[in-house]
Amino acid sequence: MVMAAPPGGEFGTAGWWIVGAIGLLWIVSLFVMFLEGWKMRKRTFEEQVEIFLTDLRSGAVTRRGHIRLNPHKYTKLRREDADRVAEEAGYYRQTFGTKGNWLFLRSADSEDENK
Repeated sequence: MVMAAPPGGEFGTAGWWIVGAIGLLWIVSLFVMFLEGWKMRKRTFEEQVEIFLTDLRSGAVTRRGHIRLNPHKYTKLRREDADRVAEEAGYYRQTFGTKGNWLFLRSADSEDENK
């Protein structure tokens, strides 16, 4: 059995340029993530806690009200440290279904900083 492609159905030169550009952007994003982690390793624990609090307070809120942070960014902060610092700031962490991220919610009994 012989199958023929429809006319114009070839993967042309422009398609390979698009695939190459997407691959290049992916490699550049990996490199940027590596450099960000490299810079964070040089910081002290206290500096990382301050950055963590800044990210927690200014983080983008997801559709469900979570603030999503990547735990790999904070190289010297353990999960227990992040829980303690966030609790002192009025946040609590969701511990299930997080897919490797830290998901924080604003505590209902704490006052809202935006008001």
